[in-house]
Amino acid sequence: MQSKKQRKKFTDELKDKKFIEEIVGEVQDDFENRRKNRLALERQWELNMNFLVGKQYCDINRRGEIVKVDDGYFWQKRDVFNHIAPIIESRLAKLSKISPVLNVRPKTDDDSDARAATLSQKLLSAAFEDENVMSVVKKTTVWSETCGTGFYKIVWNERSGAIIGNLGKEPVFEGDVNVISVSPFEIFPDNLFTENLEDCDSIIHARAVTASKVREKYGVIVEGGEVSVFGLNGDGEDVYEGVKGTLDNAVVVIEKYERPTPEFPNGRLITVADGKLLYYGELPYNNAQYGERTYPFVKQEGIKVAGNFFGLSVIERLIPVQRAFNAVKNRKQEFLNRLCAGVMTVEDGSVDVDQLAEEGLSPGKILVYRQGAKAPELMSGFSMPGEFSGEEERLINEFVRISGVADVSSSATNANLASGSALQILIEQDNERLVVNAEIIRNCILKISKQIIRLYGQFTVNLRAVKLADKEGKIRTYYIDKAAMNSDDVYIENENELLFTNRQKKDTIFDLYKSGLLTDEDGNIHPAVKERVLALLGYKDLDYKKGISRLQEQKAQSENEVIRKRGLNVEDIDDDKIHIDEHTRYILAEYDELSEDEKERLFGHLKSHKERAESKLKEKENE
Repeated sequence: MQSKKQRKKFTDELKDKKFIEEIVGEVQDDFENRRKNRLALERQWELNMNFLVGKQYCDINRRGEIVKVDDGYFWQKRDVFNHIAPIIESRLAKLSKISPVLNVRPKTDDDSDARAATLSQKLLSAAFEDENVMSVVKKTTVWSETCGTGFYKIVWNERSGAIIGNLGKEPVFEGDVNVISVSPFEIFPDNLFTENLEDCDSIIHARAVTASKVREKYGVIVEGGEVSVFGLNGDGEDVYEGVKGTLDNAVVVIEKYERPTPEFPNGRLITVADGKLLYYGELPYNNAQYGERTYPFVKQEGIKVAGNFFGLSVIERLIPVQRAFNAVKNRKQEFLNRLCAGVMTVEDGSVDVDQLAEEGLSPGKILVYRQGAKAPELMSGFSMPGEFSGEEERLINEFVRISGVADVSSSATNANLASGSALQILIEQDNERLVVNAEIIRNCILKISKQIIRLYGQFTVNLRAVKLADKEGKIRTYYIDKAAMNSDDVYIENENELLFTNRQKKDTIFDLYKSGLLTDEDGNIHPAVKERVLALLGYKDLDYKKGISRLQEQKAQSENEVIRKRGLNVEDIDDDKIHIDEHTRYILAEYDELSEDEKERLFGHLKSHKERAESKLKEKENE
């Protein structure tokens, strides 16, 4: 928490007009310097975006501007044969399979902490569902694949969540977490050669915001104008306006985040726009480990580059190949045109050259030439060189080698593979090229999850109602208080989806069954295990018991705490075998914590289940 001395320092500084003018000027100058230092990167990102959307006859000139590439000759074809777009779409499709299963580790082995961790996991699941976080991840992945880097911003929105009351005529909300995808054009680190975002001394987030929204959020009137979406301001007729856009009646809001220092233990956040100070104070969120404060951002790279803050996009590697491919295809098309239309030689003055150039040699055309002159004739000796086809094939293979994406099923080199297993192996090998990218995304989701838990722990005051569908599809409401958020140790349960595919998971389950590891000593598969196996295979509806074993487990687990306080009779609907397993597990796990009276009640209840199970077994044998 901020000390009284620190709060007084901020308050005194805000009363000093000279200080405000100086701090606003410093932030604006700092932003301009960072913008100039990063201009070359921005131009490369814009070039990548141009090539992605098919505007590929452009380049970066010596002045650092995106310009059109001049035509060679009027007759030269300049068609675009875009291979970059389907490559990026394929990479995005594979990376969209990333769906980590998140869980929270208890702070201790105590049962209360275990229950708190379970509630935290429920809260995290609800936040991901309400905020549609995985959709934000896909959007950010588009940025990281296109420009090399994308960012997430995790903030607390006071005007979000359920309405808990009214203050005058204004509603009061309980607040909620927002996860926002941020373009790399908006993030400016203090050092372009610092790899980790957390190691930067300061980060600037500059974005275009309408003047009305600035007034609504900060209560400050600013003069809006036309603002470039990406902060690119190339002027002149030679500038290629491929992917730039503008926002009218807007200003650039500059948020400068400074990490904690001895002078400012909780860091600083300074927000300015249109030469005015919008906010000045400490970093707002306890979003780092151990309750400390840090930047509310998570960085996601496409390809990590050692010693650089921003990552690399695979498009940068593909651009030279794409240019060569366009050239080969267009020259090949021109050659085919020559073969079809022909190249005619005519004696000077023998025919009307202008008419011949305009009309060409249409079928049945009567060509009149001057008497005594040499008749026009088509040049012979033209044939399609084999180098065209060879170079085209080599460039296609180059696309595959660089991007790591190949259409395995239709590839000519694999046309003779009739085995489904062989094709599956090739597909898995193809997926392994993207495993590193998938791990980067999974790690980002993990960081986002931890910040979400920490923000809920910081801002939650009363109980939060969380509605979630359980495994049986029933909507349940969980009430969670601040005490339940005592652990932010989030971890991912499942393996990387590109490393361990659904086919592999299913094959592993069948192998486990064949080896007998899923059956008991009598060779029977436990009903609860059967339910889980069918669910993993995607055939949950085939379970004729409809999840009853899981419900029995849940009932037995809920009974454990009740039995510790008072006696509890065995009910007719109880499955004795499942209840015996669950009660035994609980007794062994909590044995050292149980009092003698609690042990007596638990052992007595367990004995009742065993006696009833033995009685049913004898009745069955006597039939």
